[in-house]
Amino acid sequence: MNLFRITKGTSAIAEERLKLILVQDRSLLPPAKFEQMKEDIVDIMSNYFDFNTADIVINIQRESKKTLLEAIIPVLSVKRKTR
Repeated sequence: MNLFRITKGTSAIAEERLKLILVQDRSLLPPAKFEQMKEDIVDIMSNYFDFNTADIVINIQRESKKTLLEAIIPVLSVKRKTR
């Protein structure tokens, strides 16, 4: 029994996947380009911070004449030395 560890249920995982699909559709980026962009962001940020890649959320919103990119990366610690 694990009282202090909260695990995500299948519905939460399915909801996250659906959100990712919707973001990709709204971004006008092909899925492969969107994944490459996410990998690039993770690679750059990993030079400076420690984080769990499963916790990253990337949102793209279109508003009239502009596109907003929001990357939520819960940082576990700051790296003292960079590559």
